[in-house]
Amino acid sequence: MSQSLFYNRIQEKQVLQEALTSSRSELLILYGRRGVGKSALLERILAESGNNYVFYRATRRTLSLQMQALTEATREAFPQAFIPQTFLDFAVFLDFLAHQARELETNDKQSVVAVIDELPYLADVDPGLLTVLQNWWDANKRRPNLKIFLAGSYVAFMERQMLDANAPLYNRRTGAMKLDPLDYAEAALFFPNYSFQEKMEVFAILGGMPSYLEQFDAKQSIEDNVKHTILHRNTYLSEEPDWLLLEDLRKDTLYGSILQAVARGERRPSDIARAIGKNSAQDIAPALETLRDLGLILREVPVTEIRQSRSRTSLYWVADNYLDFWYRFVDPARSLIARGLGARLWEQDIQPGLQAYISRPTFERACRQFLWRALAAGTLPPELRLTEVGTWWGAGDKELDVVALDAQGSVVLVGSCKWTNAPMDVAEYAALLADVKAVAPDLKLEPSKVGTAEGPRLALFSRSGFTPWLEELAAQQAPPWLLLFTLEDLYHL
Repeated sequence: MSQSLFYNRIQEKQVLQEALTSSRSELLILYGRRGVGKSALLERILAESGNNYVFYRATRRTLSLQMQALTEATREAFPQAFIPQTFLDFAVFLDFLAHQARELETNDKQSVVAVIDELPYLADVDPGLLTVLQNWWDANKRRPNLKIFLAGSYVAFMERQMLDANAPLYNRRTGAMKLDPLDYAEAALFFPNYSFQEKMEVFAILGGMPSYLEQFDAKQSIEDNVKHTILHRNTYLSEEPDWLLLEDLRKDTLYGSILQAVARGERRPSDIARAIGKNSAQDIAPALETLRDLGLILREVPVTEIRQSRSRTSLYWVADNYLDFWYRFVDPARSLIARGLGARLWEQDIQPGLQAYISRPTFERACRQFLWRALAAGTLPPELRLTEVGTWWGAGDKELDVVALDAQGSVVLVGSCKWTNAPMDVAEYAALLADVKAVAPDLKLEPSKVGTAEGPRLALFSRSGFTPWLEELAAQQAPPWLLLFTLEDLYHL
């Protein structure tokens, strides 16, 4: 198995290893989008542990067929055990695990380990499964050597049915972990010989899903990779967006239409509805909610409203960079690709529009991710204590690319991001200063303090660096309240 699957999974590996070696039984929940690396991470950790383990990946099959498959997986994991017939139901399988645990309790080094991957598929055909699991765990949790891992890609199911306060397993789990996609810097580890600009370009195209990043050959150019893996029929990446929509959703054109409209820049529900031929936002509200449950659509609010229970100023984005890229450039041109003309799509549409596409939202998101990395690395001014990082927009079409809050909800940093060929000059600083002063009342700032050491830090993020005049302006400040970050800074923490 390729080591590249586990870039920056150090903390996650440590959690799983500690669960496997603890002196108590463990019921750990691991969830995240399909392709983020859950199964591979579990398999790697378990293979290194030395324990026998059952690894069953549920499928969209009847309960009878799933029990047959689960029984075969159990026989393979415990070849010495006598399993004369297929497990009648999931409860019988759990009782088998408890029996094996009793047999091994005198062996301090041996645990009974089981992984049920894609649990929602099994729960679909066995509605009482979680209650059965709850009762079984209550009866067996005091054993020292049971290690149960429940994994799933349907994020909403895992959060509502397993982590919610009303869920059967609430307060039973010994741990829960959401596996997120890699950020811009972690994704860049797949392409060590690419330039900083190329690393950002490939992040804009593929995002941070390990299963997507592995499809590109780091020895080939971005252009060749796109042509061979995306603009070509019957490849993993060319087929993936359709497979991400569950079988039932693929029958309904509404979901794909919403994704394409959002990828093409429609942000508000009413605008999305209008773009796909619907009368109002109510017509697409259930579909939007379903796409959010699947982790395919992201609802974003101004960072100053994150702590509010409701917001009327929300905007929608495609949650994954690759899906956004695919629905923006590839989905409308399927006919070209079907005729073997993917290279033409690259030359006529993708290549001319790629840099503008990267500018927003990819580069802006990367700059926001960078602040968290810089905070962890201790490279930000020590008095700059961030607890929230996001974006902001308000009346009059005013938008701020990067806004950070402290624990009290006060704005402590405002930034502007420019993905341009020319270095940023004093004019960009002046524009940011004017924008922040214009919306200072909305941000609960005193306009007179903006642009001084008493106001929030101002930050400029630039693909092409800064002019000497702007660098000199920043260097003259004591303490520094204008921070300048280059593309190289983003990757050299």
